Amino acid sequence: MKKNSEYVGADEKFVPENERYVDESLLGNKEETKKTIKKVAKGFGIGYLVFIVIFLVIFIGSFIFAGSFIFKVGKTVDKQIDNFGSQTDGVGGFIGSIESQIQSQVNQQEVDSFNIDFERYSGTSSRLFVTTLLDNVVTNNKKNSDKIITVIYNETTTTDPNEIVELKPSFEEGKYYEVILDYGTNGLVNKVTIKDIK
Repeated sequence: MKKNSEYVGADEKFVPENERYVDESLLGNKEETKKTIKKVAKGFGIGYLVFIVIFLVIFIGSFIFAGSFIFKVGKTVDKQIDNFGSQTDGVGGFIGSIESQIQSQVNQQEVDSFNIDFERYSGTSSRLFVTTLLDNVVTNNKKNSDKIITVIYNETTTTDPNEIVELKPSFEEGKYYEVILDYGTNGLVNKVTIKDIK
């Protein structure tokens, strides 16, 4: 059946022979179409080729740049290591330097830990603080025979714990005293001088 001069819903066997095939003249020249397709394909091929070449140039260039950068950094690090090594007599000197710094810090911590029991009472102190300081000196002198502290008050100079305890009643309530600390060459408190404030 024809509707608007077209066959609708008809099987091929019912379509007339002259209307079954596409008119080739409407499609244009096949050779021209093939040439156009080849030109387009050739254009795409060249475009892809150019793209691949640019990509490879950038890729290889980045490796060259990175390699030269790493080489320069490596040379700089080598120079710094050489300079460091010459300043510390090599790795052994460096390790020895670190060990001596650690030992120095440990020593300073030991000194600070020892001295704190006495330094908190340095300066002007009341009877309560002076007697507490004397108790700390007595404890130290009994425990640390290598870190003996001398106490000086008026005419008395002693390191004996019993004599230091006997000094305690000499200090009056409501009165203030000047406490002066002296240090040995090792940095530890080695003398406590107590003076009456008038």
